[in-house]
Amino acid sequence: MFKVAVVGLGPAGSAALRRLNELGVEAIGIERKVSVETPTVCGEFLPEPETIPFISEKPSVRLAFKYIGLAKRLNTFEEVRLEIEGVKTFRMKIRGFTISRKELAERLVEGSNYILGDDVVYVKREAGHYVIKTRKGRTIESEYIISAEGYPSLTRQFVGCQARLDDADLALGVNMKMQTPGMEERILYMYASPRTPGGYAWIIPHRDGVSNVGIGVRYSFIRKGVNPIRLLHDFIELNPHNYFESSKALEPPRSRWIPVSGFYASPTCGKVLFAGDSLGATNPINGGGIFTSMALGILAAESVWLDNPSIYQERAWREVGSILLVGRRYRRLVDFMYSNWRYSGLLALVPEKFMARVIKGEKTFLYYFLTPGRES
Repeated sequence: MFKVAVVGLGPAGSAALRRLNELGVEAIGIERKVSVETPTVCGEFLPEPETIPFISEKPSVRLAFKYIGLAKRLNTFEEVRLEIEGVKTFRMKIRGFTISRKELAERLVEGSNYILGDDVVYVKREAGHYVIKTRKGRTIESEYIISAEGYPSLTRQFVGCQARLDDADLALGVNMKMQTPGMEERILYMYASPRTPGGYAWIIPHRDGVSNVGIGVRYSFIRKGVNPIRLLHDFIELNPHNYFESSKALEPPRSRWIPVSGFYASPTCGKVLFAGDSLGATNPINGGGIFTSMALGILAAESVWLDNPSIYQERAWREVGSILLVGRRYRRLVDFMYSNWRYSGLLALVPEKFMARVIKGEKTFLYYFLTPGRES
């Protein structure tokens, strides 16, 4: 019997498996994809740690960035440019870089025990441990489970700890790689307008003239008939600043569900620990989630090693969840803007340095202003 089974080997699960391996915990990873992070649906951008000291100094996040250093930096950025249609273009000095999530996950799971191309179809608690069955007929027994398979988490359902998100707390992210010879290599471009309902579109130069191009759309708008794939093509046809001049798609658009709520349920259920988007690791104001997911995977692994799930509940909130709450509060402003676009012109009054702090998810006076009342 294993001490712990890690379900899902994205950023959260692969970081958890590496930390467990470092700590000498007998673990096994289970990944439904035949190759980790293939395909990847992500912009693959990370901020420089020194640009976000309010979270990068947390122990788990510090270790996550150390792990991220295992992957090559493919491109570096000096500026994040946010264009709000018809209002203002914010040129924010936020330094960052891109990586290959596939390379990162492969480096993280090196030397660990894991299964690829199989998925969990059954979990049951029996006599102090869990019995896990996979689609291909494997039976695995473990004392703990780290659920890191994203949203929706089937493990939550199997162990009776389901969590339902409101339509406004869920987004569909659509991404594709494109050749973009007209795009500025050192600029991450974000575009917000009524054509990006509840979210934004992006162009993130990845490496060698290839960019991750995508859009995030809130599920509440999709329920009303909005087609995210159509909106992505509209964004490309809009060709802002001729960034898509002579561009070419290298793959079809791919999508995944992204909770934009912060933590949406308890981090634990018995001896099942939820990490990544099985818990809600994406920052609601900027859509970033790689290093936060990894930090949660690291914390879950350390709690298993300590044989104390309650430590995970406390540390997960203190080191990650409380920071994501700031982004959730700021998201109230985004929700108001998209519901009342006629007032969007007021954003022209916001200084660029202040907008940069908001986009990074840093606590400002606006956080306290948006705090009273029910969470949106």
